[in-house]
Amino acid sequence: MIGANPIRASIVRLLAQSSEPKTTGDIERELGGVTYQTVFRHIRELEAEGIVTSNARENRGGQRVLYTVDRDALRRELDEYSRYLLGESHEGDDAI
Repeated sequence: MIGANPIRASIVRLLAQSSEPKTTGDIERELGGVTYQTVFRHIRELEAEGIVTSNARENRGGQRVLYTVDRDALRRELDEYSRYLLGESHEGDDAI
């Protein structure tokens, strides 16, 4: 789940509002005040959750990796999170 992490939320919002995919360096520059390592760590989490997708294969060595938001996956996660908050679901208890 995205939870309430403000950095992840900012990354998702930035990618969702962008008409073009972005690199971690692009995201770092546009967010400001966040290190590359922090952006990379959060991108990896969001990618593992399926909310962010990339053009990279498993071995990324030297590639320029571009990231986008999977809007359908984001909607599913937000729906699940809202059902949890409303007490309608216990799924995701561990992730919150």
